[in-house]
Amino acid sequence: MSRAPKRAAKRKPSFLARLAKGLYITLFILSLIVVAAYAALNIFAPKPTVDSQVTIPPKAETSAPLPAATDGLPASPDPDSLVLKRRDDVFTCLLLGVADMGGSDTIMLGVFDTQAKKASLISIPRDTVVRYNGKYQKINATYAGGPEAVAEVVHDLLGIPVDYWVTVNLKAFSSIVDQIGGVYFDVPVRMDYKDPYQDLVIDIQPGYQLLDGKKAEGVMRCRSCYANADIGRTATQRAFLTALAKQTITPSNVGSVTSLINTFSQYVRSNMSLNDMVWFGTQAIGMDLDTALNTGSLEGEWISPYWQLDDAAVLELVNSLGIYQDPVPARALHIVHP
Repeated sequence: MSRAPKRAAKRKPSFLARLAKGLYITLFILSLIVVAAYAALNIFAPKPTVDSQVTIPPKAETSAPLPAATDGLPASPDPDSLVLKRRDDVFTCLLLGVADMGGSDTIMLGVFDTQAKKASLISIPRDTVVRYNGKYQKINATYAGGPEAVAEVVHDLLGIPVDYWVTVNLKAFSSIVDQIGGVYFDVPVRMDYKDPYQDLVIDIQPGYQLLDGKKAEGVMRCRSCYANADIGRTATQRAFLTALAKQTITPSNVGSVTSLINTFSQYVRSNMSLNDMVWFGTQAIGMDLDTALNTGSLEGEWISPYWQLDDAAVLELVNSLGIYQDPVPARALHIVHP
């Protein structure tokens, strides 16, 4: 009588196979969590709403008084006002760097096209001349009226709506850089500056190097290190902010999220709601800052005691930002020349 063939014993999966299967399942679960979280953020943090059109009155010093209100009704809009229609999914934010002694040391305008996944960061030299409260003054002096006043002046100067403002104490850069273990940056010039009144000592050699928090703050603040003063500094500030953003948003810094949030709550003020912050954060996912971020500055020339803007160059820059559906005419900008 023949016997049935003996079945081969079932092989037990190797340790590596079990490990690979476990990792696969873990990654799958994490992917589901990420997708679910992303969907939840978009559901509970809807897209911000802004006015679809912007009304720009004529220059204050050349416009006639508005017609008086009658019968309790609001005054009619100035017939010389300009109405521009905004593009969908394009938002603006004013970034103000503030030192401990008060005043806005850094002024930048950010534009985020959430549809095209592109952004622009434009420096506004702090000595730019504007007309505010009936007189000529440097734009950084308008911070005495608060960030809302600076936003109003930027809107009047460039014809650009300011949807949000953010003020950042410059000490925040020092804290953030230390928390992520430093930032690699190519310092463009020798930085050697001392100011005992501000307890500020800047001593940094040029070249590519790892900056700690103190040196990072020095890079952001050093103004006399450049032959063209604030113009050179603003270019360095834009480059450093780009490097900081790229080196902060990495998996290795996940463990620093709590401390970074505490830093922001301590040093950052904004009129942007938490929901809006979350929504913009989801829109920034996947952006390549090497190709998606354009930076620039308002061109002009130094005519003491002000930085006076080049009307044609600034108009070209404003149109390149893609905020409006149609080209922006020159009369939308209220550039002044004392």
